[in-house]
Amino acid sequence: MPRRSLATSNCCWDFSDCEWLYVHSLMIDELEVEAGPLARWQVHWCDPRWEVSWYAADPVLAGLPTLAEWAHAHGTQTGQPVLLRADGWSVPEVNGFFASARMRNASAGTRRKYAFAVAVWLGFLDAAGRAWHDADEEDVAGFKFWRMTDEANVRRVAGGTVLDDLIAISAFYRWAGNRFGVSDPVARRQVPGPDLGMVTESFEAGPHLVRGKDVKWLDPAGYARWVDVGLRGLDLRGREIDGWRGRNSQRDCAFVDKLYGTGLRLSEWASVLCLELPADDETRTFYTCRLAEACAKGGRGRRFWMPRSVLVDVLAYEEGERAAAVRRAQRAGRYERLPSGASPPASPDARESGSLIRHLRRRSPAAT
Repeated sequence: MPRRSLATSNCCWDFSDCEWLYVHSLMIDELEVEAGPLARWQVHWCDPRWEVSWYAADPVLAGLPTLAEWAHAHGTQTGQPVLLRADGWSVPEVNGFFASARMRNASAGTRRKYAFAVAVWLGFLDAAGRAWHDADEEDVAGFKFWRMTDEANVRRVAGGTVLDDLIAISAFYRWAGNRFGVSDPVARRQVPGPDLGMVTESFEAGPHLVRGKDVKWLDPAGYARWVDVGLRGLDLRGREIDGWRGRNSQRDCAFVDKLYGTGLRLSEWASVLCLELPADDETRTFYTCRLAEACAKGGRGRRFWMPRSVLVDVLAYEEGERAAAVRRAQRAGRYERLPSGASPPASPDARESGSLIRHLRRRSPAAT
């Protein structure tokens, strides 16, 4: 099979020299995807701005470019995914795909979704003893069975997730086809389109049942009941449920109240800063607020309206649970142990949006 090295292309993950140091030093987040005892792949995110104290002092690295210079020379961008197996093995062709112009122009959400899908695919191939460049339609069919049906897989998923996986896998192989002489194992077939006489393409291994807009909306009373039971740990009589283990009910309730009351997306609301919140005014019912372009989906900033009840909940959280958490961290000296360049909260009422969004994504939203 014809191959060419990615060492001279727009990817710095060839691992032909000291680039493993570059990858290791830029690990700021990871997700392990398990497909077997020997097949565990991790998704890492690059941050060329990240500095490590030992790099300049290492005698082996003293004459080499800095990490930021490596990134600039190879076009590495902040947030670029890098896939590594748990034993340090990498596939330069895969990481070259995530360094390509197509993926650089994709949204952060698309890059994240594609990275996780390809990581799961590589783990499955490792568990099956197959190389990525030899994969065929039978492997894709086995992948679908393992993801959706195989009882040995304790993390089975629905058809919509498998369809997203196939889209990402096919995108990688189509990008790699002309470059490395591989074929796309995700076969397609012609199917009737939505309009009379129209023909469109579909995946051969595509799930037969993919839920579309299966949304059940909650009215205000239903939402209030969901918050009491799911986030506050109260039973139908308003008493705390025995064995309830929730620790951040005030934070969680304030977060979902804003989602329900404003219609903002998870990432949009989590990006709002304390200084962007309006001052409380008892004479007002709603506040007109502005979402920054850099935080809005598609880069389209817009106005949104916040009920005063939502603002009061957020301010109460800042002065309550959040202030107490910051003071505990200050007493324990946790902020002194932050990496160089990281800024601790300026005051106890600073809001912790990052952990909020990660926590709430594991829970059911108001519309499920």
